[in-house]
Amino acid sequence: MTVHSAETAKVDTTALWSELREKVTLFPTVAGSFPAASFGHIMGGYDAGYYGYLWSEVFSADMFFSRFDKEGVMNPKCGRSYRHLILQPGGSRDGMDMLKDFLGREPTLDAFLKSIGLTKA
Repeated sequence: MTVHSAETAKVDTTALWSELREKVTLFPTVAGSFPAASFGHIMGGYDAGYYGYLWSEVFSADMFFSRFDKEGVMNPKCGRSYRHLILQPGGSRDGMDMLKDFLGREPTLDAFLKSIGLTKA
């Protein structure tokens, strides 16, 4: 996302990778390496897919903690609701509409942040 939102068309991907890696993972990049060039998914144009994967984790955590965890994973009513509102329509409905119907509200980040340990004490 940082590369695609840069104010210039020229981006030093190795320097940017090193800067972001250290900020995100707290580990420096190995000197003399070119990690961005060796990460095939990014170089092959699949970088936006990783962004989509993260959102799928946000939504699945919201569904799990909001419905399955509260109502019970083996709760028949919750299972039927999931089958009817999510699985049955498949790609015939907009995913966000199905998600809101299942949750009964707009989705939030709260459950995902809880699942990765980033909630306030």
